[in-house]
Amino acid sequence: MSTILVVEDDEQLRSWLRKLLESKGYSVLEAGDGNKALAWINRERPDLIVLDIYLPDRDGLETLLQLRKGGQTFKVLAISGKFDAGHSTDALAIILGACETLAKPFAASVFLERVERLLKPA
Repeated sequence: MSTILVVEDDEQLRSWLRKLLESKGYSVLEAGDGNKALAWINRERPDLIVLDIYLPDRDGLETLLQLRKGGQTFKVLAISGKFDAGHSTDALAIILGACETLAKPFAASVFLERVERLLKPA
């Protein structure tokens, strides 16, 4: 089954996402900030990265930029509580390499549908 790296500073949300993904058979790695995410990515090659945009230390946009600078291609679902339709952060996440964005709060079914769609073979 696929491995998913969940990068979220809210420990409660990160735990909920981990349990939700594991209940569907995914292997889950966790990071609370962008620096820890990059450390995981240097050791593992996750099939999908669920990346919060607003993080302490190195935020999600910086993390996306660092991933792309390294020439690595990863499927990324950017999540944030601050996305609005047409908001510049949402568009910037896509420009920097996120495959999709999802505004918090979101329903488990919507999140899982996005994950499954992104992990579907091209």
